[in-house]
Amino acid sequence: MATVQRPRLTIAVVNQKGGVGKSTLATNLGAASHLDGKRTILLDLDSQGSALDWYAQRKDGSRLEGLTVARSDKALTLPRFRELTSGYEIAILDGPPRLGDVTRAAAIACDVALVPLRPGAFDWWACSDTLDLLDSADAIRAELSRPPARRVFILNAADERTRLARAALEALGQVGELAPVTIAPRVAYAEAATEGEAVLTLAPNSPAADEITRLWRALSTYQTETGGEARG
Repeated sequence: MATVQRPRLTIAVVNQKGGVGKSTLATNLGAASHLDGKRTILLDLDSQGSALDWYAQRKDGSRLEGLTVARSDKALTLPRFRELTSGYEIAILDGPPRLGDVTRAAAIACDVALVPLRPGAFDWWACSDTLDLLDSADAIRAELSRPPARRVFILNAADERTRLARAALEALGQVGELAPVTIAPRVAYAEAATEGEAVLTLAPNSPAADEITRLWRALSTYQTETGGEARG
């Protein structure tokens, strides 16, 4: 029987707290991967279907045509995940706004867990629960002879020049790996979402597009470093 391979790189955007920009990052990263020529699937793991709503708003003739967006708000085993994503080079998982079996399954399946946070106490409190879930997922990965997922923290909707943002970046740097870019609170992200587009297609020369490009370039290097673990 033919072996079903997983994508060469799977990025799960996860955090317990809603409103931290998971869907914004997931949709824009999916767009960046697609525009980079990668066969890409964006899996919406949230029962609210934000990424699927974004997809439905897109007009014909968009440069994002060919980017697959699908909804899967059930916890998937690794074999089911591989079946669903077979044939794609990149899988981006848009996690739900709460912890549970769906988020844990995404953490087990991914190569990179991207954890967005905003500066402030509420996000920090929620982050500790997210880290506990990632620990439990890594324990299951170990039983499956898989290495831990790479954890990358990104400060979202933040002005890195502010004291609060600088303190957040310093604290994050002490507990894990930092993304090489901070996502600023720019109107371009909301405008692109309304059109079912990405900042790379709606405002390709904007600071927002530069942020997403830099983030995607950094994350895409993990494809080579992890080797994608494309095993059956």
